[in-house]
Order: sequence, then structure tokens, then C-alpha cells
Amino acid sequence: MLSSVFAPTDGGFSETTFFPWDNESQENPFGVLSFSGSDDSTPKTNSSNSGSDDGCPVAVDMMDERKRRRMISNRESARRSRMRKQKHLENLRNLVNRHKSGNRELMNRLRLAVHHGQALGQENERLKSESVMLRQKLWDLHLVLRVWQLPNELLSSAWPCNDNNETSSKNKSNRH
Repeated sequence: MLSSVFAPTDGGFSETTFFPWDNESQENPFGVLSFSGSDDSTPKTNSSNSGSDDGCPVAVDMMDERKRRRMISNRESARRSRMRKQKHLENLRNLVNRHKSGNRELMNRLRLAVHHGQALGQENERLKSESVMLRQKLWDLHLVLRVWQLPNELLSSAWPCNDNNETSSKNKSNRH
């Protein structure tokens, strides 16, 4: 049948356009393929020429075998691709979970650092106010001491005889 489809002419093949399925006198040499959609299905040929009388069942069987092998190979390739995709998705999910866990840990650490920072800020403010208060008390004590020492300074400088008395008493003690 194939020999009638591609019959040689003088210089090769004929130049007429041939559509084997449009011609009523010839049938599809490959038959009609149908697939059930399940993974274990094999192509089925629905042709009255599957055991044709023109001597080409070997060529059709070889083509069917190649198609079957290609289909099996494609199925295996698709299965491997699905497995790779599934593994990749699982790895991505694990990565997302690790990142979420890491983010939670970092957020907890950040909250703790902010809490410690606020506590240190409050302690710093308390110490600043205490420092201001202690400086004021020190200044007040300094003023009290100055006031307490002021009368002695005024008395000694206001009465010149007190200075002489002190100097004369010092002289007397030096004589003895």
C-alpha cells in the first residue's frame, strides 16, 4: 500500500498532490489510533487493513512499535518531571517553613532588644533626674556652708582689734 502511495515515476516521485484520507479508494495505512488516557494503555488500531493483503504489516507494526516506545518514553519522562516538580515544591515548602521559623526567632529577639532598650532608656532618665537632684543638693550644701562660714569671716575682718589680739596672743606664746 505504501508503494502505491509513493510510487516512483521517471525522475522520482510524482508531482500530484496526494491526500490519502481524502481518497475514497485508499484507506489510512496507519489505521485510526485511539487512546484511553490511562497510563497503561497502548494505542489501538481500528483499521480493516491491519492484516492487509498487500504485504506491509511489518512496516505498520514497526511504526506502531516505535509509537508505543515513544509513548512509553514520554510517559516516563512526564512521570519523572512530575516527581521533580513535586520534590521541588516540597523543598520550597520546607524553605518557607524554615524562613518563617527564622523570622519568628528574629522578631522575638527584636522585641526583647526593644524591651531592654526601653528599660535602659527609663533607667537613664531616672539617673539623669537623680543626678540633677544631687547636684542641686550639693549646691545647696555649698551655700549653707558658705553662709555658716560668712559670720566668722565678717567678725574677723570687721574688728581690727581682734586681729591685733590674735597677733599679740601669738607673740606672747612665742616668747614663752
